[in-house]
Amino acid sequence: MNRLSAKFVAVSFPLALLLLCGVGVISYLSFLRLTQEKHWVIHTHQVLETLDHLHLALSNTEHAHSSYLLTGMGTYNKKYEQEIKNVAKQIQIIKNLARDNIKQQEQLQKLELKIKEKFYFLQISIEIFEQQGLAKAVEVAKNNQTINTDNQIKNITQVMESEEKKLLQQRIANTDKGIYQIIFIVFLGYGLSSFLIIGVYLLLQKQIQINKVLSAEAIHLEQQAAKAKLVNILETVTDAFVALDGNWCYTYVNQRAGQIFNRRPEDLIGKNIWQEFPEGVGQKFYHAYYQAVTEQKVIEIEEYYPPWDRWFENRIYPSQEGLSIFFQDITRRKLAELALENSEKRYRSLVLATSQAVWLADAQGFPKEYSSWIALTGQTQEELQVWGWLNAVHPEDREFSQFLWNQAKEWKSPYKLEHRVQVTDGSYRFFAVRGVPILDADNQIQEWIGTHTDITDRKLAEETLQQAKAELEVKVQERTAELEKLNEELRNSNQELEQFAYVASHDLQEPLRAVTGYSQLLVEEYRERLDESAQEYIDYIIDGARRMQQLIQDLLAYSRIGTKGRIFTLTDCNIVLREALSNLQVAIAESQAVITHEPLPNLLADKTQLIQLFQNLIGNAIKFRRKDVPPQIHISAAIVDKNRGVGEEDLTIDYQIWLFSVQDNGIGIKSQYLNRIFEIFRRLHTRREFSGTGIGLAICKKIVERHNGRIWAESQLGVGTTFYFTLHESATPESLDKDV
Repeated sequence: MNRLSAKFVAVSFPLALLLLCGVGVISYLSFLRLTQEKHWVIHTHQVLETLDHLHLALSNTEHAHSSYLLTGMGTYNKKYEQEIKNVAKQIQIIKNLARDNIKQQEQLQKLELKIKEKFYFLQISIEIFEQQGLAKAVEVAKNNQTINTDNQIKNITQVMESEEKKLLQQRIANTDKGIYQIIFIVFLGYGLSSFLIIGVYLLLQKQIQINKVLSAEAIHLEQQAAKAKLVNILETVTDAFVALDGNWCYTYVNQRAGQIFNRRPEDLIGKNIWQEFPEGVGQKFYHAYYQAVTEQKVIEIEEYYPPWDRWFENRIYPSQEGLSIFFQDITRRKLAELALENSEKRYRSLVLATSQAVWLADAQGFPKEYSSWIALTGQTQEELQVWGWLNAVHPEDREFSQFLWNQAKEWKSPYKLEHRVQVTDGSYRFFAVRGVPILDADNQIQEWIGTHTDITDRKLAEETLQQAKAELEVKVQERTAELEKLNEELRNSNQELEQFAYVASHDLQEPLRAVTGYSQLLVEEYRERLDESAQEYIDYIIDGARRMQQLIQDLLAYSRIGTKGRIFTLTDCNIVLREALSNLQVAIAESQAVITHEPLPNLLADKTQLIQLFQNLIGNAIKFRRKDVPPQIHISAAIVDKNRGVGEEDLTIDYQIWLFSVQDNGIGIKSQYLNRIFEIFRRLHTRREFSGTGIGLAICKKIVERHNGRIWAESQLGVGTTFYFTLHESATPESLDKDV
């Protein structure tokens, strides 16, 4: 071997070893990954199988719930509770299996909520069944919300199954992809190391065998799950079920069938039906079984089975393998139907025997049983024929009675009216008539059953009541007219009083000005000649005249509120407040008052009166301040919450209502005086303590009331007072009337 060959061998051998090691490492890692994929494939099958078990558990729960509602047996209720626990168990298993899948966990949370909601409706229906009976319980259990919940549960489980199947496909695809990668790597190293290729080939064969085993196991699991699902369905249905092969031998018997046969299902498997139940040969269902096999058609029959003294309903489904038979015990239903027939017969006998005016007519309305009608009216049998019964009805009521009868017959609806009937003594009496059509299975009238009830006394009472009602309405109208006249007189009187107050207040000021003027002249010209007592007396005269003049001016302002008010216009309350504060600037400066306010709204109002309203309230807050404490006054406004309500306002109206407040830190008012401070000339303090005439707050009240509002106060003695008043955002018709 030359040097080049040796070098080539020296290089090739380590390279072959490296390739062998690389292929071996990669093969080993691939084997681990494929083993992991196998684990995930099995894991996915477990999730799918658990979802199937969850479906079955939900189905068993519904079956136990329905059985309990239908039978009322406690065993079904216990089974229902056990199945609820089984559902919770299956959900917990799925949670553990899908804990690494966030998406599935989210779906599982939704599913768990919907299942709880479903069990809530089932429990509600059980409670209603125990309290109100089956009909109400079924109505609750089968309402739209319950059906919607079932659909949502089905959709969620379908999404979860689709997700798992998708993961299964992905994992199988990943396994296949890993296999192909290994094959590719092995073929790359095949030219340098046959040993490596053989080893990798054996490894691949082993992995392929594993995949086949996994696929076979998956198919087997799916088949087992489908078979278990079918068995569970057949065991949970309320009907009994048996399957027969071509030799009339049992291949399957569910538990319900075993209960009816009073035999263990496993004892019947493989045995001939006619050998086990020879008494059934020749019965109606015996021939029906053979007919279904021969003609290969579905047959449904109901038959009384004398050996067991029971009624059964059979649904027979033929196939190439034999027969599938669903049957159920309907003895209770058949007994109820027979009882209903007997009840109808007894009712007919009662109708025929009763002494009241009860009648029977055929589908056309012609009399069939009319003995009580003859006793009531005195008509003969010949007079009653066809439409002869109408001759006993008052002539004025005949046409309408016949019209309603024809209408009821056409619409197949009850015949109801009130009419007058001539009785045996020849007099007419009022009767309430009700006739009910009896319909057959094709919704065709078979006959009519009706009654005539004497309501003459009720009619007479109704007429008396109507007459009394009419007389009462006349009296109410007369009283209303009297009240309107009195209200008009009262309005005229109020206008005259307001006019008198205005004139009187205006004329009284002249002599007061004269008294004040001459008293002041007397002081100026004869001050040096007057002693202290005379000077004091003259000061009393001047002060009294001024107070009297102020009182007259306030009284004049009070009377002008209703008579001299201006037309309401859109008014900016912020401007109104500034003008009121400007008028009070001397008092504000002397008292060092701090006045703040929030933004105020625009309202339809009398601007001059609003200025006076704010000026009076703020002036009071400054006047009635605490000693050595500067007044702090805050004005605010807010829209009223109509749900809460304020005072006596009608908050059902469309426009907005604003609630104003004027808050101070003054001396406060005792609670027992809060409703009296708005009375005219009402004072709570002496003139030496606080000046004033006692009309200011009365003026405020009248201004607010003219604006269709309300004013009140809340106070705490020694802390302060807050005055509240409401104003409408827009004028009302009453306000416009006042403006005019």
